[in-house]
Amino acid sequence: MIIEAAQRDEFLALMEETYGEAMTPAEFDWWFDRNPAGPRILNEARDDDSTPLGALAMSFARMSQGLAAFAVHAVTTPAARGRGVFSTLELGNEQEAAAAGATWALGFTNPLAGPILVGKLGWEDVTSLRIWARPKRLRRRGEGSLRGCPGVAAFTERIPYRGHHIVRDPEYLNWRYAGSPRPYARIDHDGGWAVVTHAIWHGFSSAVICEAVGGAGVLRHAARAADADLAVALVNPGEERRYLAAGFLPTPRTIRFIGKRLTGDAPELPKRRDAWSFTLGDLDFF
Repeated sequence: MIIEAAQRDEFLALMEETYGEAMTPAEFDWWFDRNPAGPRILNEARDDDSTPLGALAMSFARMSQGLAAFAVHAVTTPAARGRGVFSTLELGNEQEAAAAGATWALGFTNPLAGPILVGKLGWEDVTSLRIWARPKRLRRRGEGSLRGCPGVAAFTERIPYRGHHIVRDPEYLNWRYAGSPRPYARIDHDGGWAVVTHAIWHGFSSAVICEAVGGAGVLRHAARAADADLAVALVNPGEERRYLAAGFLPTPRTIRFIGKRLTGDAPELPKRRDAWSFTLGDLDFF
């Protein structure tokens, strides 16, 4: 669905009011209106006097097993508590996703949404995704940026992954990075390449490794692409050795990955970490 500017601005204002931050209008239009996997789902609830009570969104992705819908950008107001607003919106989104052809709903969830989705709405814990980090400074400063002039040229590559994963073909990569209003940098080294951005992660200024193809050398160069306290990455089974060689170590921080079968004939969700391959670029907030 194409979101009207007034509805978009109201949604972003609600996100800002609730969380203290929100996407920019340009990021919203890119994420929801230009995603090549489409269609886009964003539904809202209002009180009797038309005051917004909340809004929930889903973003589609072409997975190795077919179309999947990721739960993203959920917000409800204090006035919605105890009224079933979140559950009603979520179940409505799931029905739309199934009608569009998605077999799974997936989510990198947080402590607010996770207990409702898993405890009340039939979602399942699938696996835990551990963050790895490479220290870059002796003391945390909590500030930094990408070095040089960020920019990503058009992609022609397709990245192969084992297990279930988002299909990373040129159409996806060009939308996700080259066409994004967010700043990214592509690092090429010794036949490999990586895509990096900068973000504040749990108070640390971080070089975020969004994609990486190649050995330890390109990972070391990618980690240096930002003036930051540390570099962070998601490391999939089988990738540990090259990340260790590049100076990355596993941290106590994990992401709770959950899912739900949307149709009766949908395949079961495998609950093994080695059945899935993800990167930090798969998350909607980097």
